[in-house]
Amino acid sequence: MKSSTPTINKTKLSKIVTMQVRENPEKPGRSITDVWDIRNPLLKGFENNYSYIVTLREKGSIAGNHYHENQQELIYPIIGTFTVALENVESREKERILVEAAKHQVIYFPAKIAHAIRAETEKAIFLAVTTSTETEVIPYKVL
Repeated sequence: MKSSTPTINKTKLSKIVTMQVRENPEKPGRSITDVWDIRNPLLKGFENNYSYIVTLREKGSIAGNHYHENQQELIYPIIGTFTVALENVESREKERILVEAAKHQVIYFPAKIAHAIRAETEKAIFLAVTTSTETEVIPYKVL
């Protein structure tokens, strides 16, 4: 099977990548979404060095409220809907984005963009991926 090319849309402070879903009529009841791998990087210059799953068990639960000086990060919602609040720590420009797992969206956080993720549904789960194995978390309240 061939990998699908995602669609990348720029926002004020970030990028939203919409993953393509592949379905095979010969295999009903299943679909495949290529995330990324060495053959098909998600974003140019973004190297996956650390990945983890975050579970927000209740609607309104928040993750993040921090930024990274050098590290880049992205989240890939697996279950649920999320409000993502962003703020450029230098210019103070702000943005809010609704991201939904059902739309196969991935949101990218560049360095020095503070971010927080709030669950808008019960039991919301996302995959977090970072460019660094070092913990470089600077607290910064966005939500």
